[in-house]
Amino acid sequence: MLASIALAGVCACLNSSEGFGPAPTLSTTLQIDTGYTPCSNYPFLNKGEYPVFVLHWTPSEDADHYVIRVSDSPINAANWDSAVPVDTVAGSQDSCWVSLNPVVFENTCIGCGLCVEACPRNAMTLAGGRAVIDPDSCTSCGQCVLACPVSAITDTRYNNWYYFAIRAYSATDAPSDQVVCTADAYRIRYFDDVSRCDHCNYQGNSTCFAVINTPPCPVGAIYWDEGFYIHIDTTKCISCGICFKHCRTDGLHSISNIVESSAR
Repeated sequence: MLASIALAGVCACLNSSEGFGPAPTLSTTLQIDTGYTPCSNYPFLNKGEYPVFVLHWTPSEDADHYVIRVSDSPINAANWDSAVPVDTVAGSQDSCWVSLNPVVFENTCIGCGLCVEACPRNAMTLAGGRAVIDPDSCTSCGQCVLACPVSAITDTRYNNWYYFAIRAYSATDAPSDQVVCTADAYRIRYFDDVSRCDHCNYQGNSTCFAVINTPPCPVGAIYWDEGFYIHIDTTKCISCGICFKHCRTDGLHSISNIVESSAR
């Protein structure tokens, strides 16, 4: 199960019993965009560029801010405090981008180093006897989460299904009685779009930069077929993002991020 933690860059998380004064009302549904994730300035080439979920809701007139949480099971007022807080946004907003990144519980970590060994991107180190994640290198593949023997890392990662929920708060931190949760779970995964594959040439031979570049896929999940179209073996993929980086550095962005719904 997911455990609650205040993530970096997110304001202090509120217990549902905290705050005072009139609480805001929240009457809306929470919608998540599916398909390619957002991109930057070149929609055709860059679509699926950023590993974020895009959330939409109808603002509450008396909300000062909203707290967004995720869990691997549906979220309601009773289990709100046990869900993982991932963002806090202003009450005037009606949408936001949410990224899911693993975070280390420093008081739980035993400094065993298994996460360091498991990380395919060398994003984990030990400092002062505790695991530290480099956010610039981490791709949220979750291999550290799976390797940790004491559940000291939040289970927020790629290719895992999550329910999202939103709650409104007043300026005095009084929470709304209503907790609005998505009806379905959602995940981000890497997607091999054959229609965008450019049969990239390397030294005159039709090969794939996502396969031949260094470092290669650590689990051999990337391959091309007889027509030199790129594919991801989803039974092997650990969502490390190495192929994504290679393809977008030298190729035509055939590998992208997409959001899927459990209702698909």
